[in-house]
Amino acid sequence: MPIYEYRCRSCGREFEALVRSGEQASCPGCRSADLERLISMFAVESDGSRQLAIDAARRANARVTREKARADYEYERKHRHE
Repeated sequence: MPIYEYRCRSCGREFEALVRSGEQASCPGCRSADLERLISMFAVESDGSRQLAIDAARRANARVTREKARADYEYERKHRHE
């Protein structure tokens, strides 16, 4: 049973799914089946690759944090005057 990586075309969420023969994956966020299968990288473990993965995860986390802060700010700005 292979694990595939997908991007949901409806909500943009990226996720991994274990897909059994004859089954179709769906987005865990919005339950849409309109998915794009992504090309997965093979796993290589070394000190260098581990540090690269940690750095990439930190950058992704920082980006998500900024996006959430921006969304909160916009929400507050739009609803403050009502």
